[in-house]
Amino acid sequence: MNLQKLKATTYEIAEVKTIRQLKIKYEDLKALDMRRRSSWEQALAIAQQHQEKFASWLENPPDEYKELFAEIDRVSGDYDNQLALLKQKQQAVISIADDLEGLADEIYDEGDRLKQEVEIARQIAQQADLN
Repeated sequence: MNLQKLKATTYEIAEVKTIRQLKIKYEDLKALDMRRRSSWEQALAIAQQHQEKFASWLENPPDEYKELFAEIDRVSGDYDNQLALLKQKQQAVISIADDLEGLADEIYDEGDRLKQEVEIARQIAQQADLN
């Protein structure tokens, strides 16, 4: 593996973007000279080792964390349910608003029609008075 690929792989596994972030994340790397290929090889090995330990821990966390994770899953599920319910209500409100807008348009049209009828009736009444 060439040096650029080695660096890219190390950064990717460590989920960092700079040497400084890498050294902050892994104390073991502070003394390494990152200008050397051997330092990058050690950094990759350390990052992979930490990743494997974390994956192992995630597979079988302590009981206190299992309870916490279960609570997080429950709350997340409740949140998802409430969000879905809210979206349904939002759609219902939008539908009602559209219906109301349609009714308002009909009422305005009816009002305009009535105004025209009143104006025609007034003109007819004036004509009748003149005759």
